[in-house]
Amino acid sequence: MTTAADVLESRREAAALRRYVRERAAGRVAPEWVIYDDRLRAWTAAASEAAATTSGRPWRRVRQPSEPWCATLGRDLTIAADDALQAVFVTHEPDDLGQWRRLFLDVDRDPSRCLSDWRARGRRLLAAVSGDPVAAGGNLAARFASRGTGKRGLAGI
Repeated sequence: MTTAADVLESRREAAALRRYVRERAAGRVAPEWVIYDDRLRAWTAAASEAAATTSGRPWRRVRQPSEPWCATLGRDLTIAADDALQAVFVTHEPDDLGQWRRLFLDVDRDPSRCLSDWRARGRRLLAAVSGDPVAAGGNLAARFASRGTGKRGLAGI
């Protein structure tokens, strides 16, 4: 049974996936330094530490040295901590923006479907690399992957 919290978490993860792929398709990285712009009255990204500290305007460091960091989403580690999704993204060239753009078109149409499909694909990739069957939480076939443990297996006798 799916609870409301599970649904909200899934939607949050789907939105993070959409943002992640959009930023990768645009070739952008998360800013580590920001500068306060008086005209906009907002913090704007700085190209580097030197650009931020020598600009003559108020600046601050977004990334702290001891803090975990995603190169694309910054402090949001939702996608960076998901091994199954990262296994899928490793199969794509990081510099091929056209390929990332095609992924973005898919995830823009239906982020929830892409999240579930890409996680399943990532689990299959990880299982193929490790040689182990997919975890029991994955699909029903993985639960009976070893011989003698099926419905009519003789292991229980």
